[in-house]
Amino acid sequence: MEKINQPMQRAAGSLLYFVFGAACGAAAGILLAPDSGKESRRKMAQWLKDRREKGKERLEAVEVALAAGRKAYKETDKKLSGV
Repeated sequence: MEKINQPMQRAAGSLLYFVFGAACGAAAGILLAPDSGKESRRKMAQWLKDRREKGKERLEAVEVALAAGRKAYKETDKKLSGV
């Protein structure tokens, strides 16, 4: 019975350490931040906006590449099947 509980205890202990580390990291980040909270939030919002725009651009590029790949596949399939 003890062998079954050991992995659960280890997982619970690991989770506790993770949460504690995350809380310490967040506290240190707030205390050591070079900007005010308002400025930090503005910078974070701008950073997220930039990442969103780059993500949209990359998604569009992937969609174009997929469409080109589908077209090339269909053309090759037609040539090979003799239609």
